[in-house]
Amino acid sequence: MEFFDILVHTLPVFLMVGVGYLTRFLGVITEQAEKSIMRLVVNVLYPCFILSKIPGNESLQQISVVGQALSAGFLLTISGLMVARLMARLLKLDKSAGVNTFAVSSALQNYGFIPIPLIAALFPESADETMGVLFVHNLGLELAMWTICIVMLSGTASGAWKRLINGPTIAIILGLFLNFTDFHHWIPFAADKAIQDLGNCTIPISLVLVGAALASVISSHRLQISLKVILGSLLVRFAIMPMAFLAVAAWLSGSLELQRVLIIEAAMPAAIFPIVLAKHYGGKPNVAVQICLATSIASLALTPAWLLLGLKLLGIEI
Repeated sequence: MEFFDILVHTLPVFLMVGVGYLTRFLGVITEQAEKSIMRLVVNVLYPCFILSKIPGNESLQQISVVGQALSAGFLLTISGLMVARLMARLLKLDKSAGVNTFAVSSALQNYGFIPIPLIAALFPESADETMGVLFVHNLGLELAMWTICIVMLSGTASGAWKRLINGPTIAIILGLFLNFTDFHHWIPFAADKAIQDLGNCTIPISLVLVGAALASVISSHRLQISLKVILGSLLVRFAIMPMAFLAVAAWLSGSLELQRVLIIEAAMPAAIFPIVLAKHYGGKPNVAVQICLATSIASLALTPAWLLLGLKLLGIEI
């Protein structure tokens, strides 16, 4: 598979994000509607999507794979924070420039809503198994995000662990329990079908929501450009951390699904969510906005390039 083939698979994802941006910009999705849709996705649709992929997932019936996925998500996030802090020091960013916001925003890649449709497009025959491993990997990432990242932004550890109790986390834990015990066979057909159908709504709605959220934060924050911030985030997100992800993927050779997850995560731009975190926990939203925009624009070319390189280096066919 060549660069153009990978690009064809990634473009629909960015087009759906673009549709979301336009709907927010044109007022089709209002600020109040955006918040309501977000609550619907996080508390209902996304948990249903998780519960449709983890129970019965043969790739997650090995404790070793679950442990590796959790550890990779957690440790790679911590590594990203350390790399970003070092980059901030090299660029001589001071506290007033939002060093901690720079570190959190550069370290957290878009770990959910964009990787999911890419997995479905690139690995259609084993998409469900790979997505299940992705969710477990993301649980490790969120463990780092809701504890260490929040402490960095807010300067306090108060209430950090409580934030881990949310719809997706509960769904992942419940899904793993059902998977290991085979209790998912006892779920009534009607309930299982409802979970599947609700889960299938998650990705298109979520990608539109990502675009709407991006438009919202751009319009609500006066953008102040810092070339140091942009250059540093691009080096962290699209030079250093992709190599770290691919190195871990090569080392953890026992699970093909986990390798696929790490290749895709390696190629992701910075997440949008750190903008919200910076706003609510005393960070610098303007820094997070710059990083999100710069890496998202660069990802149009660099995401397909890293995907292609990662797949070739690890010898994974599509």
